[in-house]
Amino acid sequence: MKIFDFIAKLFGKSRTAEKPVSPEMQTALAVWLDMYRRQESSPEQNHSLNLPSAISSEFARLVMAESEIHVSTPYLDQQFQKFLKCFLIKADLAFALGSMAFKPYVSGNQILVDIIRADRFAPTAFDDSGQVTAAVFLSRKTIGRIYYTRLETHTFDAEQHLYTVENKAYFSFSADSLGTECDLHSVAGWENLQEIQTISNIEKPLFSVYQNPAANIIDPDSPVGISCFSHAEELIQEADQQWARIQWEFRGTELAVDARQDLFKKDETGKRPDLPVGNKRLFRRYNIFSGEKISDAMQIFSPAIRDGSLFNGLNHILQRIEFNVGLAYGTLSNPTDIEKTAQEILSSKQRSYVQVSKMQNAMQESFENLMYAMHVYAQLYDLDSDQNPELSCSWGDSVLEDPDKEFQRRAQLVTMGCLRPELLLVWYFRTSRKKALAMLPDSDPLFGDDHADSVTV
Repeated sequence: MKIFDFIAKLFGKSRTAEKPVSPEMQTALAVWLDMYRRQESSPEQNHSLNLPSAISSEFARLVMAESEIHVSTPYLDQQFQKFLKCFLIKADLAFALGSMAFKPYVSGNQILVDIIRADRFAPTAFDDSGQVTAAVFLSRKTIGRIYYTRLETHTFDAEQHLYTVENKAYFSFSADSLGTECDLHSVAGWENLQEIQTISNIEKPLFSVYQNPAANIIDPDSPVGISCFSHAEELIQEADQQWARIQWEFRGTELAVDARQDLFKKDETGKRPDLPVGNKRLFRRYNIFSGEKISDAMQIFSPAIRDGSLFNGLNHILQRIEFNVGLAYGTLSNPTDIEKTAQEILSSKQRSYVQVSKMQNAMQESFENLMYAMHVYAQLYDLDSDQNPELSCSWGDSVLEDPDKEFQRRAQLVTMGCLRPELLLVWYFRTSRKKALAMLPDSDPLFGDDHADSVTV
């Protein structure tokens, strides 16, 4: 974990590291990254189901798929939508590694956001609620044979309402070494950065960190977020092992024909049997033995396959994984072999709904902190004159409810005259009531002839 090694060498036991990331958490972070990238050193890695990536992607989809996130001021909303477009591509890593940092900066008349995965920054201080208040961010580039490293340290003094950003550059001839400090402005691309910058009248850090809302089973005393699949690491290994058994079962029971070599025509060289095109895997040749019966000259190898019991075992492991990580049954496992009663179905969906809701709340808090930082930079650089921007987040609720069934329910209410038709369109198209009224036809027997004219906005 290079950034933690670099910081340990640079700061040692500095007072700025009130609650440093423990060695256990550093090791766990490396394991999660390897599992996500399928680089774990297990014999089954060539038969991996890639479950860590699948679980992370599913949580990213459930959390963000129906999200509608906007800032009340036009300029900041435009900048925030650019950030969201980039974040959606990298959201998997936030859930896989347990945390992700968002660090805004000004470029021309834009406010861009660095999206930094958990192994590229190190929190060095936390407040009483576990929020990161100081951190070091790593940036590296290679020019020729020289490795340049920039450590950007952010420190927030809550009592003085003071914020400090410090940049230091280092060069080395080895990728595993921090090297020697050098002039920041001598490195191409960093010449316009300030070595130290202090900003006053700040209420919170000018960066934001999302952390998975789950109890830390690696280091209970640490406020650092843990991976969304950390509670199922051993089960994931068992699933890969079971999948490897299934693959071996299919290979081991592959249909084959055992036949004597002299039963085949020779190829053009006259030395090797000429097997039928496309069937080389089917025929297995053996030499002629004395006293061999003619009935033994060709035999079919077709043993019974145990795929049913093996797949059943895999399915039970997948269901345990779903339970441990907080996903509904049928997300990873076979959806035709899940709960049998309505109460069980509701309980399973409720578990997923609660887990995703906690993630959405944590995500919204990180987005609000990011919006505050972007607003501060917009005011400092005179990019936006609007004051007191507000962030609105709508996450949707299809995790718990079936959208098709909900539509049928609301449409029936409209037919019964218990719900205005434009409200159905507002819900379905996620639009305003005014636009929904404009979408209604002048006369529709389903909604009645006079609804559109009788409703005012």
